[in-house]
Amino acid sequence: MVNKNIHLVFFSPTGTTARVTGAVAKGTGGTVCRTLDLTPGAPEAKIGFAAEDVVIVAAPVYGGRLPTLAVERLKAISGQETSVIPIVVYGNRAFEDALLELSDLCEAQGFHTIAAGAFIAQHSFSSAALPIAVSRPDGKDLQRANQFGGQIAQILRANESSTQLEVLELPGNRPYKPAMGARPAATEVDLRLCTHCGKCVSLCPANAIRMTDVGPVTESCLWCLACLHNCPVAARTVVLPKVIEVAQRLHDTCQTRREPETFPAQPVDCSLRKVVGCHL
Repeated sequence: MVNKNIHLVFFSPTGTTARVTGAVAKGTGGTVCRTLDLTPGAPEAKIGFAAEDVVIVAAPVYGGRLPTLAVERLKAISGQETSVIPIVVYGNRAFEDALLELSDLCEAQGFHTIAAGAFIAQHSFSSAALPIAVSRPDGKDLQRANQFGGQIAQILRANESSTQLEVLELPGNRPYKPAMGARPAATEVDLRLCTHCGKCVSLCPANAIRMTDVGPVTESCLWCLACLHNCPVAARTVVLPKVIEVAQRLHDTCQTRREPETFPAQPVDCSLRKVVGCHL
């Protein structure tokens, strides 16, 4: 059992990032004190975490980077040398610079990365015609997430006994690759099927869908496709040529199963140079 206050912070338009985050937390054996879902929006006031807290921060990968909206909302949290575990979730292609970017963002806000992970989930562009990493995270993925949580618990116990940890060097590049900017709507609504239930309006992370007398209108898009995957009457279809093209390419080239990658900090001898908290 981890004698720590475990907190979860995530941005998860289609729910898969939240599932992975919960599985990692469960594996620590600790009790989750707070769950902060940034998908609907940023908190009204900045939230600070104490030095004794442990925060698992997670976000999906969009084109090898973090979604710009997630970055903006994650700036609402801060730490005091608080232990953090950044996690990214991607659709079986590559996570590129996203995990490094998330760790850097957390460090800049007063957190200290003690472990990090990249997990796989069904791609938001996946469909019956073009399946991409369907049904992931699956049982094997969630088991791996639980095991990663166990590794985090070991790290926390080592920290309590004043064991020094290495500074993690995560995959990725600085400067990061260009981020995806504002995009046109990826989906179109079939007004013959739409019941005006408003679910797409409430689920859009960017608050970019508004209901009109005619039906829902999308003004901008993250391409998360939460509106499509959660429409109760399947009234939405992908119509944007760019999204269809990318989905086809991912379907054709990303069928080989990728596995989660985790990066737990290891204990080091204080005689080594790159350590945290050692006075050399």
